[in-house]
Amino acid sequence: MPPVQLDQTLEEIEESRDRTGASRLLVNGDIKNQFSGTRFTESSELEEFFEFATDAFDEVILVRGNHDNFVDEILGRYGLELHPFFKEDGVLFVHGHKKVDKMDVGDYETLVVGHEHPALAIKDEVGVREKIRVLLHGETEDGQNLVVLPAFAEAASGTEVNETPVSQLLCPVLRNRTNVSNLKAIAMERDAETLEFPRLGKLS
Repeated sequence: MPPVQLDQTLEEIEESRDRTGASRLLVNGDIKNQFSGTRFTESSELEEFFEFATDAFDEVILVRGNHDNFVDEILGRYGLELHPFFKEDGVLFVHGHKKVDKMDVGDYETLVVGHEHPALAIKDEVGVREKIRVLLHGETEDGQNLVVLPAFAEAASGTEVNETPVSQLLCPVLRNRTNVSNLKAIAMERDAETLEFPRLGKLS
């Protein structure tokens, strides 16, 4: 959660809860922004977020991301903890910065990852370039369903997956276990219509 965006984040989560009737909130990694520590401002924002989340939802599930260091003390005040993954009904949530086959996750049918923060670089007919965040979906090479979530924070614009070489992608599952060109994208920009794109191989 970059600074200045906390109010917007809480408002959007609350609106989503009211619209869907959700009783649980799952954060799929990187609840914090600073990698090397937790500054006073960020600590205050985390406390406000956890205060809101534990009051607004019956259950708050936090999956550990690669930025989620130095938060155990704060989490303990709210009875929360970070989990290496979360699995339910054949759906496995991991942040995506580690190789899943190195984790003791058992069997699953669908893998949901964050970390990459996928986006598309799009040009219009006059050459104006725009970057839009997207959700990717498809299958891994071993036949499991794959969903790659866009960043929730407005400032985290992400990786332009239609222009970035596979070898430079952040998620091991995308680099090593997926034919990325076969994944499809759904635009997930705020205040814009949901738009489905063909597979990435046709957009490169």
